Amino acid sequence: MTWRSVAPRMVAVSSWTDRLRTALAGNLNAPTVWLTAAFALVGLVLAGGVATAVGLRDVALPAGFVAAIAGVAGGLVPPSLTRQVTFPAWVAVALAPALALAGEGRPWVAAPVSAVVFAVAALAMQDVPTGMLVGALGSTAYVLAVGLALVRDVPLSHTLWAGVIGLGAAVVSTFGARTVKKWRVRRGRADAAPEVPPLPGRFATRLLSGMVTAARDWRHNVYARLALRRVVVLAPLVGVLEARRDPVALYALVASFSITQPTASDTLDRALARTAGVIGAIVVTVVVGVLTPDWVLILFSIVAMVAGVAYVLRSPFLIALGTTVLTVATGFLAGSSSTAVNRLLSTLVGATIGLLATAIIPVAKPPEDQVTTRPADPDPV
Repeated sequence: MTWRSVAPRMVAVSSWTDRLRTALAGNLNAPTVWLTAAFALVGLVLAGGVATAVGLRDVALPAGFVAAIAGVAGGLVPPSLTRQVTFPAWVAVALAPALALAGEGRPWVAAPVSAVVFAVAALAMQDVPTGMLVGALGSTAYVLAVGLALVRDVPLSHTLWAGVIGLGAAVVSTFGARTVKKWRVRRGRADAAPEVPPLPGRFATRLLSGMVTAARDWRHNVYARLALRRVVVLAPLVGVLEARRDPVALYALVASFSITQPTASDTLDRALARTAGVIGAIVVTVVVGVLTPDWVLILFSIVAMVAGVAYVLRSPFLIALGTTVLTVATGFLAGSSSTAVNRLLSTLVGATIGLLATAIIPVAKPPEDQVTTRPADPDPV
């Protein structure tokens, strides 16, 4: 074996090492949001407690997840855009159980309904920040509704109330976070957020206009291609959920939705980050659970979740690590290893499906009239 034969392999290993390092590091220039993360935890506990108190124990955790997700979204939205985001978000979350009910027990109906949901959510990403947040909240609530109805046999009416309780708790946590931030600004401990002017027109008008534009230029519009990928990836998984009631398919649905991104490079980075985060969470949680008392594991899982959410703008790896620790710790304390196994298996399946979808429907290419004499950068995938 000569140096010439070894050198290409070393270059390949080095490039993959650099790719993994980039995927795990994320965007180091993005800010951390510790205050938002802490109040998201408050919203999760508040929503779970309220759901349990009113007799909806079966949806206490999903209500908490909705509160945490909506609380993070509320913390990231500039105050001047709150009204423009709040109403569309409420409508999206309220529609989710009804859309899930339309396909319950009917895979041939659930698949096209889910295709519409995920396509609209992907196309809504063109409207920043309203469309991105509304699409994320609506599609997440839809996945929760489908999964709870199928895997846990939870009535969809309970899922609707979980959404209402979660959003209500998110309002409280967002108000609390903004109050504390204003206090810190007045005391000189934080910088005031820059003023963002309200978006022009109505959200529905902007959404419809963006969808029409994307449909006309679907060969080159990155969000139209993303919508196609997510339809190809997610609609069959929802059909499998309706037909088989498989918890692995539910987690794979969530993983593939998160991993499939507008560009091939971002999709690969997200697949590596999420897979590494899940594996790291399982290893760390098991080690902590074996070596320490239960109360230490509980405290560690809470801190890990808050830290993961605080880095939501920076690192998909850290948020996957932090949020997975809580899930795996719950199963560990219950004496079950199926949660960790299902989470790992579904992550690997979801990552594979997301990468295959990106390969089948490649990244949009710029129109010929936009091509310059400068050669395009090589696609790392």
